[in-house]
Amino acid sequence: MGDDAGVYLYQGSVFVHTVDLITPVVNDPYLWGAISTANSLSDVYAMGGVPLNALAIVGFNNCEMRVDTLKEVMKGCADKLREAKTVLLGGHTIDDKEPKFGLAVMGVCPDGSYLSQKGAKAGDILAITKPIGVGILTKAIKEGKISEKDIRSAVENMLTLNDRASLLAKRLTATSCTDVTGFGLLGHAYNIAKKSEVRLTIRFSQVPVYEASVFFAKQKIHPKGAVDNYNFVKEQLINEGLDWWQILLLSDPNTSGGLLFTFPKDALPFLEKEAQALGTKAWIIGEVEEGTGIRLVD
Repeated sequence: MGDDAGVYLYQGSVFVHTVDLITPVVNDPYLWGAISTANSLSDVYAMGGVPLNALAIVGFNNCEMRVDTLKEVMKGCADKLREAKTVLLGGHTIDDKEPKFGLAVMGVCPDGSYLSQKGAKAGDILAITKPIGVGILTKAIKEGKISEKDIRSAVENMLTLNDRASLLAKRLTATSCTDVTGFGLLGHAYNIAKKSEVRLTIRFSQVPVYEASVFFAKQKIHPKGAVDNYNFVKEQLINEGLDWWQILLLSDPNTSGGLLFTFPKDALPFLEKEAQALGTKAWIIGEVEEGTGIRLVD
């Protein structure tokens, strides 16, 4: 797999391009539009870039969905793009039985450098900037086990742009970076480990997880993607005591998740101060070692 976005170099400038779209993760069309927008922009932030403009991609069945619904989706998109100081230039709509929404985004790296999944070094610290478990929660919503109002913190986190998290990673001189989305924490962590030719140790007790996600994971309520993600990385895992439900959470596909990045150990004393200054959060969840794959400890 490649990095989170394509990089194009032109006359000394570094441009990044990406595209992503999702099916509804919540029932509110406005929130879905805003969350999908934050999710699409995240790939640019994961590269250390700033989004400049976007094109909307819409899958919509006007025989089964009201146009007012689409208007609310686009309103959510427009408001989130305005927050990101990003311009919507246009887009394309297709007739689709299953509704989908996303963006093709163009960004730039103002300082002429970009972050990559390759570069983590033994001795580095591993950090994440949002809790995991969103996929399990959205599955629970679809099964009527929980409502959106019961997962407000998760919705707020999905709505939160990764712009400040990106700045934090760069201020800490991150050696590698990606965002945690469809492949789950384990899948995206493995991409860093593989490309950097290192082993990542993840300490489950330090990983931020939504309490409700733990509850539903233990009841085996989860999206199919969680199992697919586990199967993708299972041959690369060294499991030192984690239970099945813990591994399920680590494999859970996320929407608009946080950034996962590594940074030199000597920058650790500055983490809390820099995060507070930027108004963001970061959790230390492990470290980088010599070797291959991922080591899981409780």
